[in-house]
Amino acid sequence: MIDSDKAEKMKDNSVDPFEHDRQMIVKAINDDLKGQYGDSFVFKMIAPYFGRQGKKLRPLISVYVYRLIAGDNAPLKKIHPILSAIEIAHNASLIVDDVFDKDELRRGDLSFFVKYGTFAALSIAYNLSAFVFDLATRTDHAEVVRTVGGAASDLSYALYLSKDLKSSSIVTEEYFMDVLRKKTSSLFRSAAKAAALLATDNRITVQVMEKFGDNFGTAYQLRDDVLAIQGTFDDLGKEPDSDIINRFQSLITIEAFKNASKEDFRVLTEFYLQDVDYDPDVIRRILIRSGGTQATMERCLDYRQMCLNTLEKFPVSVTRDKLTELLMKINFDRIQKYGE
Repeated sequence: MIDSDKAEKMKDNSVDPFEHDRQMIVKAINDDLKGQYGDSFVFKMIAPYFGRQGKKLRPLISVYVYRLIAGDNAPLKKIHPILSAIEIAHNASLIVDDVFDKDELRRGDLSFFVKYGTFAALSIAYNLSAFVFDLATRTDHAEVVRTVGGAASDLSYALYLSKDLKSSSIVTEEYFMDVLRKKTSSLFRSAAKAAALLATDNRITVQVMEKFGDNFGTAYQLRDDVLAIQGTFDDLGKEPDSDIINRFQSLITIEAFKNASKEDFRVLTEFYLQDVDYDPDVIRRILIRSGGTQATMERCLDYRQMCLNTLEKFPVSVTRDKLTELLMKINFDRIQKYGE
């Protein structure tokens, strides 16, 4: 069994084991964008958003799932359209997210809508989303196209559902997890499933990797939610207070409401449900001392362990080790500590 203690020993912070694969992904995306948009003003607007910025986590999952099944040295040309489709879909969703959330920074730079305006941001996002379907058809695999289409549908639906994460009533865990799986896990799930479909005809293997992607995406988003409370600008590429300022409810707030003291419950109710203003640091400290962030960290690591358990079903390989290292990036080693 690959447990987190064993996996921890695999980490080597002196070398980025994913850089070569990341560069390959960047080139594939750039070639596809260039082929679609040429040297147009649109290409010049969007190209920086697909360059070296970002972790390219979702297409990396596609690369490693494909090679986990097909072999460490399996050529990747077959999955190139998926690498581009998944990352372009992700970035198109971020462009729209920033408009809706009024986040003016993304990855340490001005958000697209701040640079070019809301109309341009929405127009480009819609155009990129259409291009994603074009890319998916290049695999000549109908189920891959349906998989990518399903993720796109989930993403657009989640944008509507997420408006209720700012609500006058306490959001239920069932509702929050549904939004999370549609908004974040869907692309991770699609990245893993599409790669598996192109690597094998074994339905059980495809289903196992689809669930792997779902669990990976869920763990990743729960970690992101914790960093939005206890992280830093370097962790997020934007101000950590934005989720609090926007009064977005999450698993953290759900757990905090359940376990807060009477006084803290009153403050949380006034802030999240009645729009009474409080200093973000006051809310942050309540979310921490009520156990909201701790419970979410534990749930996150549970999902990470599920992924590690899945990898144990596959033979030892270079690719399995890379997927394990990628999973171990989901951690809380650098979490900010706040006094009571």
